[in-house]
Amino acid sequence: YPGWSAVVQSWLCRRHAGTENQGAKRNESKRNFVLLHYGLNQISAWNNRKERQRTCSSKKSGWERSSHCSRKGRLVTKDLVDTLGATPVTLRKDLLLLEKRGLLKRTHGGAVKVKQLYPGLALNEKEKINLEEKMRIVRKAAAFISEGDTIILDAGSTTSLLAKEIKGFKRLVVITNALNIATELSNTSIEVIMVGGSLLKKAATLVGPLADEALRRVSADKLFMGVGGIDFRVGLTTPDINEAKTSRVMMEAAGEVFLLVDSSKFGRRSLGVISDVKHIDKLITTKRFTDEEFRSLLTDKVEVYMV
Repeated sequence: YPGWSAVVQSWLCRRHAGTENQGAKRNESKRNFVLLHYGLNQISAWNNRKERQRTCSSKKSGWERSSHCSRKGRLVTKDLVDTLGATPVTLRKDLLLLEKRGLLKRTHGGAVKVKQLYPGLALNEKEKINLEEKMRIVRKAAAFISEGDTIILDAGSTTSLLAKEIKGFKRLVVITNALNIATELSNTSIEVIMVGGSLLKKAATLVGPLADEALRRVSADKLFMGVGGIDFRVGLTTPDINEAKTSRVMMEAAGEVFLLVDSSKFGRRSLGVISDVKHIDKLITTKRFTDEEFRSLLTDKVEVYMV
């Protein structure tokens, strides 16, 4: 399975260390990994590729039925029996084990995902995740930037890639609080305005009251931002509350707000709430929305660009 996370691999290795039956170990390892994938969306990029490959046939395969369960946030035991080649008794044991580890909550006939806050990752770790999706997003975002624009680039892995994409511009002003973005653009013709503040080392970004005050004294045509997670009820979130406040001030300083997010960010929540979804002007994403999600975005007057 493409995209195995180091955490899942490590857990599975410890789970099966010391057992004698290698065939059973491989089968159970596969089964537990798939349960983790479906219940917790560990490999959203792979899941989205499978989703795009679905046909219009009314007869769905076991994998498609299970992917449907994943999007609903629920596992149904009877739907997994044929898919994983395991008995209901064995699956219930696996679900019990995963529940004890706090990864899901069992219900009658299956299990549901545990809605835990996303703690975030260091910038160098985020840069390696869903890179192909992020590049599609970046190329689309760059098409909205013109010579003579003044733009704000918020900190993040996707906006860092956008900074690389626009290095050829000659008449552009970029306001940013991201150390790596300022460094990336330092040897170009682009004018860079660096926002001061307190260093958030994990994200290589400057936040807090000093950053907020500096941003209140500038105005920009467009803001390009990423977030830790998007929940249609809670809104846009990020793990650090000070970073959330600084991102909110950036939104106030820009004439137009572009949100750049890959599919893995949806349904995820973090500690700091930045704003409601309705404050986004344009959303560029690889996410394939349900009818209900589209209606919500339409109600909020968000322009959606799926790449």
